[in-house]
Amino acid sequence: MNNKLTPIALCADDYAQNAGINEGILDLLDKKRLTAVSCFSTAPGWKQAAPALLPYATQTDIGLHFNLTEGFGQEKMPGLRSVILRSLLRGMQAKEIRKKLEDQLDAFEDAIGHAPDFIDGHQHVHQLPGVRQVLIKVLQRRYADKPIWVRNTVPADLTWKGKPQILKLLGGQVTADHLYYESIPTNDGFGGVYGFDRADYDACFRDWLKAARPGMLIMCHPATAPYPHDDIAKQRVIEHAFLQSFDCVRALDQAHVQLAKLSDCFLLQEQKQAASA
Repeated sequence: MNNKLTPIALCADDYAQNAGINEGILDLLDKKRLTAVSCFSTAPGWKQAAPALLPYATQTDIGLHFNLTEGFGQEKMPGLRSVILRSLLRGMQAKEIRKKLEDQLDAFEDAIGHAPDFIDGHQHVHQLPGVRQVLIKVLQRRYADKPIWVRNTVPADLTWKGKPQILKLLGGQVTADHLYYESIPTNDGFGGVYGFDRADYDACFRDWLKAARPGMLIMCHPATAPYPHDDIAKQRVIEHAFLQSFDCVRALDQAHVQLAKLSDCFLLQEQKQAASA
């Protein structure tokens, strides 16, 4: 029997969107159930919420959740379909995207005190044509001396159907290839994609764990309570209930999986490569 544990990352998205999400994420950090947190630096409460993450910096990667669509109930923003259509029609203005990204990175650094450990996108907008290219150029210029990993959405199990395949086609595979070509660290396989409509979230989680391999990333969206202006508010509570439970621990143990920071996984890979050189 192989008792070796497979290191994967579990990332909670949408930190700073509202108090229920913040409480859910901080609770899971206390329980050591998360190894990455993706943050809205555009959220009205970001500056107030950011300091609570700092005590967890050694156990979790803290990253930017690049935002083009979420207005937090206060600002009218384009919908995801509109952004996707504009992207596919090559209507993205590089100067506009660059300005938004730089502003969000500035806001992140002002509150956290250092560069993000990683970057992804709310509703995965970072992988869209016209956005992806700008993101990579900004990373290479702004953080030339710091390896920052970027999420790709290529499903860990290529037989998964539905939304995982849609994300792969909407830039997931191209993004993974582009990141590899530019030697930018990225996850090896992605999970956590579903319709946000499952009372049996635990069954989804166990299915994702079946595809675990070193460097895989699973996203989640926990919250302790539903809040207005959030289409998946009720499902967030279901996710949190499972992730904070002993059933989650049991699922990880049965899958021989260990939660780890992706940044640590990349460092370990570099050390192994150096040792074998």
